[in-house]
Amino acid sequence: METQAEKGEEGDGTRITAQLLKASTGEFALESILLLKLRGRGIADLGCLGDCTNLEWLDLSGNAISQLGPLAGLKALAVLNLSRNRISSLEPLGSCENLQSLNLAGNQVSSLQQLRCLAGLRRLESLRLRDALGQLSNPLGGSTGTRDVGNGLLPSHQCWQVFELTPSNRAAKRGADLGAAFGG
Repeated sequence: METQAEKGEEGDGTRITAQLLKASTGEFALESILLLKLRGRGIADLGCLGDCTNLEWLDLSGNAISQLGPLAGLKALAVLNLSRNRISSLEPLGSCENLQSLNLAGNQVSSLQQLRCLAGLRRLESLRLRDALGQLSNPLGGSTGTRDVGNGLLPSHQCWQVFELTPSNRAAKRGADLGAAFGG
Protein backbone atom coordinates (compact mmCIF):
# COMPACT_ATOMS: atom_id res chain seq x y z
CA MET A 1 0.00 0.00 0.00
CA GLU A 2 1.34 3.43 -0.99
CA THR A 3 1.69 5.95 1.81
CA GLN A 4 0.45 9.52 1.40
CA ALA A 5 3.97 10.93 1.27
CA GLU A 6 6.96 8.73 0.54
CA LYS A 7 10.52 9.62 1.37
CA GLY A 8 12.66 10.45 -1.66
CA GLU A 9 15.34 8.02 -2.78
CA GLU A 10 17.96 9.82 -0.73
CA GLY A 11 15.65 10.06 2.28
CA ASP A 12 16.00 13.84 2.34
CA GLY A 13 12.44 14.87 1.52
CA THR A 14 8.92 13.96 0.54
CA ARG A 15 8.04 12.48 -2.83
CA ILE A 16 4.81 13.44 -4.58
CA THR A 17 2.58 10.41 -5.02
CA ALA A 18 -0.84 9.92 -6.61
CA GLN A 19 -2.33 9.46 -3.14
CA LEU A 20 -0.83 12.75 -1.91
CA LEU A 21 -2.20 14.59 -4.95
CA LYS A 22 -5.68 13.10 -4.61
CA ALA A 23 -5.81 13.78 -0.87
CA SER A 24 -4.66 17.38 -1.37
CA THR A 25 -7.26 18.17 -4.03
CA GLY A 26 -10.19 15.82 -3.46
CA GLU A 27 -9.99 14.72 -7.09
CA PHE A 28 -10.13 11.04 -8.04
CA ALA A 29 -8.21 11.33 -11.31
CA LEU A 30 -4.89 13.17 -11.65
CA GLU A 31 -5.99 14.52 -15.04
CA SER A 32 -8.84 16.36 -13.28
CA ILE A 33 -6.54 18.50 -11.13
CA LEU A 34 -6.42 22.09 -12.40
CA LEU A 35 -5.10 23.93 -9.32
CA LEU A 36 -2.57 22.58 -6.83
CA LYS A 37 -1.04 24.18 -3.74
CA LEU A 38 1.75 22.14 -2.11
CA ARG A 39 3.54 24.96 -0.30
CA GLY A 40 6.04 24.11 2.47
CA ARG A 41 5.56 20.34 2.52
CA GLY A 42 9.24 19.29 2.47
CA ILE A 43 8.89 18.01 -1.09
CA ALA A 44 12.17 17.03 -2.75
CA ASP A 45 10.93 14.69 -5.51
CA LEU A 46 8.14 15.69 -7.92
CA GLY A 47 7.29 12.02 -8.49
CA CYS A 48 4.11 11.61 -10.54
CA LEU A 49 3.25 15.32 -10.79
CA GLY A 50 3.66 15.11 -14.57
CA ASP A 51 0.53 12.93 -14.67
CA CYS A 52 -1.59 16.03 -13.81
CA THR A 53 -1.75 16.85 -17.51
CA ASN A 54 -4.44 19.54 -17.21
CA LEU A 55 -2.82 21.42 -14.35
CA GLU A 56 -3.02 25.19 -14.88
CA TRP A 57 -1.90 26.68 -11.53
CA LEU A 58 0.84 25.20 -9.31
CA ASP A 59 2.40 26.44 -6.06
CA LEU A 60 5.45 24.43 -4.91
CA SER A 61 7.05 27.23 -2.90
CA GLY A 62 9.02 26.55 0.27
CA ASN A 63 10.10 22.99 -0.49
CA ALA A 64 13.42 21.23 -1.21
CA ILE A 65 13.00 20.75 -4.96
CA SER A 66 16.08 20.71 -7.16
CA GLN A 67 14.94 18.69 -10.23
CA LEU A 68 12.01 19.80 -12.41
CA GLY A 69 11.80 16.86 -14.86
CA PRO A 70 8.14 15.91 -14.27
CA LEU A 71 7.01 19.47 -15.06
CA ALA A 72 8.04 19.10 -18.72
CA GLY A 73 4.73 17.37 -19.54
CA LEU A 74 2.51 20.09 -18.06
CA LYS A 75 1.49 21.80 -21.31
CA ALA A 76 -1.54 23.61 -19.79
CA LEU A 77 0.43 25.14 -16.89
CA ALA A 78 -0.01 28.94 -16.81
CA VAL A 79 1.09 29.98 -13.30
CA LEU A 80 4.02 28.37 -11.46
CA ASN A 81 5.45 29.36 -8.08
CA LEU A 82 8.78 27.67 -7.34
CA SER A 83 10.09 30.23 -4.84
CA ARG A 84 12.26 29.07 -1.90
CA ASN A 85 13.55 25.81 -3.38
CA ARG A 86 16.96 24.51 -4.59
CA ILE A 87 16.49 24.89 -8.34
CA SER A 88 19.38 25.66 -10.66
CA SER A 89 18.33 23.94 -13.92
CA LEU A 90 15.20 25.22 -15.65
CA GLU A 91 15.38 23.08 -18.82
CA PRO A 92 12.10 21.15 -18.27
CA LEU A 93 10.16 24.42 -18.08
CA GLY A 94 10.97 25.11 -21.73
CA SER A 95 8.21 22.62 -22.61
CA CYS A 96 5.51 24.43 -20.60
CA GLU A 97 4.22 26.31 -23.64
CA ASN A 98 1.31 28.04 -21.85
CA LEU A 99 3.36 29.38 -18.94
CA GLN A 100 2.50 33.03 -18.24
CA SER A 101 3.87 33.67 -14.74
CA LEU A 102 6.95 32.09 -13.14
CA ASN A 103 8.28 32.83 -9.64
CA LEU A 104 11.86 31.64 -9.09
CA ALA A 105 12.80 33.91 -6.15
CA GLY A 106 14.97 32.18 -3.57
CA ASN A 107 16.57 29.53 -5.78
CA GLN A 108 20.02 28.90 -7.26
CA VAL A 109 19.73 30.55 -10.69
CA SER A 110 23.18 32.04 -11.16
CA SER A 111 23.56 32.89 -14.85
CA LEU A 112 21.67 34.16 -17.87
CA GLN A 113 22.46 30.85 -19.59
CA GLN A 114 20.11 29.11 -17.16
CA LEU A 115 17.25 31.32 -18.40
CA ARG A 116 17.85 30.65 -22.13
CA CYS A 117 15.62 27.57 -22.10
CA LEU A 118 12.66 29.88 -21.36
CA ALA A 119 13.16 31.94 -24.53
CA GLY A 120 10.63 29.87 -26.51
CA LEU A 121 7.81 30.51 -24.03
CA ARG A 122 5.83 33.03 -26.05
CA ARG A 123 3.16 33.58 -23.37
CA LEU A 124 5.51 34.21 -20.47
CA GLU A 125 4.76 37.70 -19.13
CA SER A 126 6.09 37.63 -15.60
CA LEU A 127 9.36 36.21 -14.31
CA ARG A 128 10.28 36.84 -10.69
CA LEU A 129 13.89 36.24 -9.66
CA ARG A 130 13.86 38.32 -6.53
CA ASP A 131 11.51 39.33 -3.71
CA ALA A 132 13.09 42.02 -1.54
CA LEU A 133 10.30 41.94 1.05
CA GLY A 134 10.66 38.20 1.55
CA GLN A 135 14.45 38.56 1.34
CA LEU A 136 14.53 36.05 -1.49
CA SER A 137 16.85 36.22 -4.47
CA ASN A 138 19.06 34.13 -6.72
CA PRO A 139 22.79 34.50 -7.30
CA LEU A 140 21.84 36.08 -10.66
CA GLY A 141 19.28 38.46 -9.12
CA GLY A 142 21.75 39.59 -6.50
CA SER A 143 24.49 40.52 -8.97
CA THR A 144 22.54 41.91 -11.92
CA GLY A 145 19.76 44.47 -12.16
CA THR A 146 16.74 42.17 -12.33
CA ARG A 147 14.85 44.53 -14.62
CA ASP A 148 17.58 44.10 -17.24
CA VAL A 149 17.95 40.32 -17.12
CA GLY A 150 15.81 39.77 -20.23
CA ASN A 151 17.73 42.22 -22.42
CA GLY A 152 19.39 40.37 -25.29
CA LEU A 153 18.09 37.03 -24.03
CA LEU A 154 14.65 36.97 -25.62
CA PRO A 155 13.41 37.33 -29.19
CA SER A 156 12.40 40.94 -29.88
CA HIS A 157 8.71 40.04 -30.27
CA GLN A 158 8.52 38.85 -26.68
CA CYS A 159 7.83 41.14 -23.80
CA TRP A 160 9.03 39.76 -20.49
CA GLN A 161 8.74 41.49 -17.20
CA VAL A 162 11.63 40.54 -14.98
CA PHE A 163 11.08 42.45 -11.79
CA GLU A 164 11.96 42.81 -8.20
CA LEU A 165 9.02 42.84 -5.81
CA THR A 166 9.61 45.57 -3.22
CA PRO A 167 7.52 46.53 -0.17
CA SER A 168 6.20 49.64 -1.95
CA ASN A 169 5.06 47.98 -5.17
CA ARG A 170 3.70 44.95 -3.30
CA ALA A 171 1.48 47.17 -1.13
CA ALA A 172 0.30 49.10 -4.17
CA LYS A 173 -0.51 45.96 -6.12
CA ARG A 174 -1.90 43.75 -3.30
CA GLY A 175 -4.43 41.28 -4.61
CA ALA A 176 -3.79 42.14 -8.26
CA ASP A 177 -2.76 39.60 -10.87
CA LEU A 178 1.03 39.81 -11.21
CA GLY A 179 0.93 40.00 -15.00
CA ALA A 180 -1.45 42.97 -14.88
CA ALA A 181 0.16 44.53 -11.83
CA PHE A 182 3.52 45.10 -13.47
CA GLY A 183 2.53 46.76 -16.71
CA GLY A 184 0.44 44.01 -18.36
